[in-house]
Amino acid sequence: MKNTLIIFSCLFLFSCNSKFKIGRYENKCYSTDAPLNILLVEKNNRFILIYPSSVEQLSGIWVVKNDTLGLISQYTSSLKGKDSVAHKEKKDFIIKGKKLINPQNRNCYLIFKN
Repeated sequence: MKNTLIIFSCLFLFSCNSKFKIGRYENKCYSTDAPLNILLVEKNNRFILIYPSSVEQLSGIWVVKNDTLGLISQYTSSLKGKDSVAHKEKKDFIIKGKKLINPQNRNCYLIFKN
């Protein structure tokens, strides 16, 4: 019984290979001195997508389906966040390990930072 439990535990740990991580992602491409965009993914299915060069950000909910991360924006605002405006848009990213690849620009992908 004890051996069965150990084997089951090991199989469970190896099968839980989470491809998508919660945290901060930064674009590998830069505009001036900042990444093109920074994505903050939170545990409660909320996200903030920051565009440092234009001082704008999108916020909304995220969903994962198969190997795709979908960002469904609900608001757009300045980085100070005081002038939020309703904004409906969906962006998809392909999940590949620690990378989030934009299908429209595969060269400028987001990479997990922490």
